Amino acid sequence: MLKTTFTSRPATYEDARHLARLVNQAGDGLAYHHWQTLAAGYEDDIDPWAIGIRRAASETSGFSYTKSLVAEMDRKVTGCVSSYMIDAPSTPEDHAGAPAVFRPLLELEDMVVGTHYVNVLAVYPEYRGKGIGSRLLTEAEGLVEGATMSIIVSNANRDARRLYERFGYRQHASRPKIKGDWDGLGEAWILLVK
Repeated sequence: MLKTTFTSRPATYEDARHLARLVNQAGDGLAYHHWQTLAAGYEDDIDPWAIGIRRAASETSGFSYTKSLVAEMDRKVTGCVSSYMIDAPSTPEDHAGAPAVFRPLLELEDMVVGTHYVNVLAVYPEYRGKGIGSRLLTEAEGLVEGATMSIIVSNANRDARRLYERFGYRQHASRPKIKGDWDGLGEAWILLVK
C-alpha cells in the first residue's frame, strides 16, 4: 500500500477560490446561501462564488487567506484551516445588522472572547480519511501554543465533532439554528472549547 503524503503551507491570495469552496463546505452551504442573498442585491448579475472568493482574498474576513493554512497533495489543495483570536465581543450593531441565520453563531463566539477561534476546518471529500484534518488542526493549535481554543460545529456533523473531541475539545454551549430559507442539516450549533 502506498503511503499518502501531503504538505501544508500558509494560504496565499491565489488560494481564495479553494478557501471559498471549503468554507462553504464546512458550513453545509450556509456561506453560499449568504453570498446568493448578497448577489441578489447587486444591479449587475454577479456570481455568488465571486463574492466568496473576494472575501477569501481580502485581508479582513474570518476565512481570509491571511488567517489560513492549506494542505496540498500532488500540488493540489486538499483542505484548509482558518483561525484567529477573538479579541472583543460583537457589538449590538453587529447583531442587529447580521442576517438572522448568523445570530446564534455570533452569540456563541461572544462567549469565547480571548480564545483562538477555528473558524473553518475542511477537507475536500475525496481527500478525507487521510489525516489531513487532524494535521491542519494540530498546526493551527501549534501556531498559538498554550492558547485556549474554540470552534463551532453543527450537531449534524458527527465526524467533525468526533475529531474535535479526540483533540480534547468539550462542549461549552449550544444555540438552536435559525434557518429561514437555508436548508442546512442539523438543529443546533455546538460551541466546543479546549
